[in-house]
Amino acid sequence: MTVPGTTPETISVDFLRNHPDYIETCADWEYTTWGKSYGWTRENVLKSYQQMTESDNIEQAFVALSGKKPVGTALLIENDHDDYKHYRPWLAALYVDPLYRRKGAARKLVALIEQVARNRGEKQLFLYTLSPNIYRAMDWEIVEQFGDNKFLMKIEL
Repeated sequence: MTVPGTTPETISVDFLRNHPDYIETCADWEYTTWGKSYGWTRENVLKSYQQMTESDNIEQAFVALSGKKPVGTALLIENDHDDYKHYRPWLAALYVDPLYRRKGAARKLVALIEQVARNRGEKQLFLYTLSPNIYRAMDWEIVEQFGDNKFLMKIEL
């Protein structure tokens, strides 16, 4: 709901390489959300984000912005799961700041990554998630369930 006298926040998305001041913020989101539990170091996550902002790297990081404030991130990478190395490329590490969820940031990040992959000539894109309904609403389909509550998903580009 919009408060009278205010305008809804506009969310934009872009390559993270165009916003280098936010590399550390985006890397911290991934490290805090997933990296610590996987035993990754903050330094290694930051290094991977720095590499994914190089224009000649096939793997790329993206950022969602509300005005000039970073509010989310996602990655386009070659592989995100050792048991599924035959699938590529992957949408990975989609994160949106809790204060900005349900405002279109995730949908815009996913759409941009799908477009970048399509422009590269990719025919499919994969991801795994604990929350398949988010992606099903964006036309992704479940390929299989694995583990207790993880879902491998794909979209035809």
